[in-house]
Amino acid sequence: MSILSADLVKLVQELSQHLSQYETSYATLQERMEALERELRDRTNLVDAFAIVSEADTRGVITYANKKFCEVSQYSLDELIGKPHNIIRHPDMPKSVFKELWDTIKAGKIWQGEVKNRRKDGSHYWVYATVGPLLDADGYPYRYISMRIDITKQKDLEEALRRERALIAEELRTNLEFAGRLQQLLMPPLSNESTSFSIPYFVLHKPLQIVSGDFVWMHEDKGRVLIFVGDSIGHGVSGAFVSTLFIENLRHLVLERGIWSPEMLAEELDTRLGQLFRQKLPTPLTVDGTIALIDLQRRKLSFLSMRGKGAWVRGGLVTRLDPHPFSFGELLGRAATETSLELARGDRLYFYSDGVQDQLGGPQGKRWGTRAWLEYLRDLQNIPFPQQKQILEDTIHSWQGENQQMDDILVIGLEIP
Repeated sequence: MSILSADLVKLVQELSQHLSQYETSYATLQERMEALERELRDRTNLVDAFAIVSEADTRGVITYANKKFCEVSQYSLDELIGKPHNIIRHPDMPKSVFKELWDTIKAGKIWQGEVKNRRKDGSHYWVYATVGPLLDADGYPYRYISMRIDITKQKDLEEALRRERALIAEELRTNLEFAGRLQQLLMPPLSNESTSFSIPYFVLHKPLQIVSGDFVWMHEDKGRVLIFVGDSIGHGVSGAFVSTLFIENLRHLVLERGIWSPEMLAEELDTRLGQLFRQKLPTPLTVDGTIALIDLQRRKLSFLSMRGKGAWVRGGLVTRLDPHPFSFGELLGRAATETSLELARGDRLYFYSDGVQDQLGGPQGKRWGTRAWLEYLRDLQNIPFPQQKQILEDTIHSWQGENQQMDDILVIGLEIP
């Protein structure tokens, strides 16, 4: 009996020890489980505060939706569970987007993109969505998880900015179109059909940005026609501003001071360009151009070109009117003398800016170039003068093709009557 009693005591002691170890292990395990539950709860709260989460079966039926999903979509959990995910589809979203989404996730891949959804009250909200599959042991999707970030404020701000930019662009275009009309009023009409000019002419003017740094000014009095064709520094508004200042100074010199000599006008205009502003500009204010004086009674041309471009055509012969190698605003005391030519009835004169010969085009997208342009002017003489403007405009359009316009384009043609 004493042995049995000793064994029993030993067994009780071992059992007590095991129970103590079990209680310690259980307490540790319980603490670990509580810690994991807290971590899971905290993680879920963080996700719910940030992301819209849902799960769906392979048919797209919602099997789970978090609190954030309900809050943003305005649907309760009961209203979402068991419903197809397209319950929140917005009609603005193209079907092609969802086809791409389904093709991607059915292939076991993750899809990401911006999606516009519709709330229960019909209003919209935008999300950046990440949708991916859970795969079984064979690699086939058996459930889809979607995590989305609400980007409605960002998208609405983008839309507001787009509308604001559109309004600004429209206002700018309206102002530019008005400025373009004003600039055209400073220049002669595009042809002499509705004017009092006694010399046949046409003007082809294609601004790069509605308003232009290329300009032409004409004045006729007592059988003399004075023409200035210019290409101001800059494009668009800056170029148009310079050209307007130049035209106004030119008008003053000719109409008020009675200066017609190309040499005297060149000297005065060069001086005035340097005195327009009270401070020296970081970029010199220059104008490339040609002053041409045509005496219709004597059939004489006197011209002075400052990096301007022009050609004299008689019959099938094209002669380039050579320019001085500096611009108006760069004379700095250097001599710029005019040249005189005897004209004949039917002679044609062309003055133009560099935009026409610098335009890219043709099958290889190359510059038209000076040589090819002068050859074209020679071939153009087979066309009666009144038709040349339209032919020239069609040719430039055809040459340009899909290429962007490179520069302002200005061509003025005149025929000696």
